[in-house]
Amino acid sequence: MARTEREVVTRLGATGLNRVLSDLLDQNRLVRLASAAGISYPGMRTQSQKRPRLVADLAEKAGRDDTAGLAIVRALRKETATIAKEWSGLSPSERVERLTDPAVASANGRLGGYLFVAASAAAESPVEEALSEILSRGSSPEAGGPDGPASASRETLSKEAQRLRKKCAELQKKVRYLEGQIAKTRDVEKANKRDLLQRKGELAEARMLAERLKRELDEARSTASDAPAPSKPAASLSGVEELDRSVKRLATEQRRLAHRIDKMAESPGPAVPAPSFAPIADALAELQKEVATLRRERKKDVSDQAKRLDEMAAAVVAAREAVEASPKASRAHSRKKGEPERVGVFIDVQNMYYAARQLKGKLDFDALLQACVLDRRLIQASAYVVESKEIDQSGFIAMLQQRAIEVRRKTLKVRSDGSMKGDWDMEMALDILDMAPKLDVVVLVSGDGDFTSLVRRVKSMGPKVEVVAFPRNTAKSLLEAADRFHPLDRKAMIRVSESVAAEGEPQPA
Repeated sequence: MARTEREVVTRLGATGLNRVLSDLLDQNRLVRLASAAGISYPGMRTQSQKRPRLVADLAEKAGRDDTAGLAIVRALRKETATIAKEWSGLSPSERVERLTDPAVASANGRLGGYLFVAASAAAESPVEEALSEILSRGSSPEAGGPDGPASASRETLSKEAQRLRKKCAELQKKVRYLEGQIAKTRDVEKANKRDLLQRKGELAEARMLAERLKRELDEARSTASDAPAPSKPAASLSGVEELDRSVKRLATEQRRLAHRIDKMAESPGPAVPAPSFAPIADALAELQKEVATLRRERKKDVSDQAKRLDEMAAAVVAAREAVEASPKASRAHSRKKGEPERVGVFIDVQNMYYAARQLKGKLDFDALLQACVLDRRLIQASAYVVESKEIDQSGFIAMLQQRAIEVRRKTLKVRSDGSMKGDWDMEMALDILDMAPKLDVVVLVSGDGDFTSLVRRVKSMGPKVEVVAFPRNTAKSLLEAADRFHPLDRKAMIRVSESVAAEGEPQPA
């Protein structure tokens, strides 16, 4: 009865398996068997390993892994099928002779095959003794046993493998560290970009606030100049400034004149007879009277001017409070009852270009104006275009002007680092804030979420704000801030081929 695979591996041991594998298998079959047994070499190919190392690793793996041992024994049985048939026809004495005959050992692969077949066959006393003697001789230093040259070679290979594994571990550690540094750098870059966008938004809001305060001050000054004073009509601010300059000029002249008089009084002057000094004394007394009179008049003028300035300041404050308290009421009085609402349309051409291009078409500006104005009165329609020196957009601009659309143009700027700058966000915001007091409805043709703060600011000034854009390209914050949203669809587009760009159409900046 044949032995099991585990018994065969145990019977042969590492030394016997080394001899059997060396005799029976060539390099290619050793490589395939190592792959089947799950033997790998990190950083190196199995085909590049030397034959002694493969044999030693297979023998060692079979001794500690039953699955690997099973694969190795099955492969060896397949290789020794012919020798097994021959072995079964021999008597016990012939089997012993085959194992111990030196001529057999010189034959290529014959001894390894007989060793494996003898270890796999049923136990027979003479054969077992001969097999044990051969295996014990194979463990001696001369035969390359554990303390011989083969063992030394295995130790060298093991040390080399450990060194390579250690180096591979160090490289993997460095790779993980570099990946961590890259991730940190990306996080810092994202944080810097968010901070930059926030700073830009704060700067834009500050500029818009400054413009609004300037307009409110101008309006208050205009209101104050038209408002009547309690006793007499109030002078304009320019008149007040002129009067203040006159007062300062008179005060300067007075100080100069007083200084000259004091200097003249302190200087002894030339010795003159008493009779000739009398006219000078009279003239000096007269001059002192005039100076006193000028001082009284100056004090009175200063008091009158201070009172007038206080009255004008009170009128300015009252006018500003009235404007801030009821902006919607003042706007309502500017439009008579029954008249259509006044509409201003502001078109972000670059934003709408990108949105239309995603739908493989270009915007129909006739349909766009119709959707924006409806049955209301159009006061102003402005389009903001970014021009590039390499692209001629004269046809597109002429088409807008034919439709009574005011075209605001800006040239695309290319920075030294290769990046480009060409947006109208700030200028559009300022134009809309300037026109808001004259409009009942502001129509913003853009889906850019950067205009959300502008929409809220315009609504606080009185006009309603409507947004016209493609739904898929409109920011959620802009939709929530607007009073009304007009979604555009393919009916507002002119279909064009993907491969042919519309002549004169704005190009992306």
